[in-house]
Amino acid sequence: MRKNKNILIITLILAIVATVLLVNRSKKTLSADISEFSVTDTASVSRIFMADKSDNKVLLERKADGTWQLNGKYQAHVENLNTFLMTICNLEIREPVAKAAHNNIIKLLSAKSVKVEIYQNAYRINLGKFRFFPYEKLAKTYYIGDATMDNTGTFALMEGADKPVVLYMPGLRGYVATRFSTLESDWRVHTVFNKKLPEIKEIRMEFVERPAESFRVVNNNDQSLSLYRLSDNQLISRYDTMQLMSFVNSFRNIRYELLLNDMEQVRKDSIMGSLPLHRITLELKDGSKQTAKTFGRKLPVPEIDVFDGSTVSHDRDRMYALINNEQDFVIVQFFVFDKILIPLSFFTR
Repeated sequence: MRKNKNILIITLILAIVATVLLVNRSKKTLSADISEFSVTDTASVSRIFMADKSDNKVLLERKADGTWQLNGKYQAHVENLNTFLMTICNLEIREPVAKAAHNNIIKLLSAKSVKVEIYQNAYRINLGKFRFFPYEKLAKTYYIGDATMDNTGTFALMEGADKPVVLYMPGLRGYVATRFSTLESDWRVHTVFNKKLPEIKEIRMEFVERPAESFRVVNNNDQSLSLYRLSDNQLISRYDTMQLMSFVNSFRNIRYELLLNDMEQVRKDSIMGSLPLHRITLELKDGSKQTAKTFGRKLPVPEIDVFDGSTVSHDRDRMYALINNEQDFVIVQFFVFDKILIPLSFFTR
């Protein structure tokens, strides 16, 4: 009798599992309809892969702490990623491609398009609050093409479908194709320095053409700061404490404007071979270092200063910089960097 009861319980459990699997499979089949491009549950998106016909590839992965990683080595740009998730959530089909244009659009998508794969976290058994057997599923695969002639729609094709459509996003004046970028530079965080006082061991600031203004700041166990002149390593005893603390706190959010790793190597070598303006070194408590080296940005044509009539040969708004331990070549704005380009005399005046 007890044996029969156990068999009945096991049979009942298996029946429930089979029913749930069939329901989930049915839902999956319905969601795979070729007309459904949007992903409404963006919170469950775990991975995004995009590739174009020029072999450019981007892989965005959500980590356990909720942050996103780019191509397994960089922190992803949060604002750009949120814009992308909002876009795939609100995608709608404006119209199917007209029969007369069908073949041309198929050829266009075959020659120039971005393949998009969107993965989501899911559960094999999902009974309301009760979820079991988590796994990652490929939720969507489609191809994003160029904009329509009126620049208000984007040609697209769901994988496995033979009818292309025109996509749009309600409320957007323009087309969504540009948001499906396969360029790594479009997804990278523009961070040069982003460290707080408890993470910093020492800051070294060198003014190459003015060595007397160069200095280093030492963090004394987060209790106080010590200021040293670099030219003779002399400890400065009298300085503006508040100004020095403000300087150290300015390293929380220093960003570059534009990544120039694709610049012609000859031109880049010429710039980096010139005398730098500044050398900045951030030594962290974990033993790592972050560096930045800046260079003047020569104007194509010299300008005349309207105030004193002098000739201006270098850009007063921007300069070049070699950052991330000399791995990346970028353009930075003086407006941003001026917060940390403080000479020694400013603290001791």
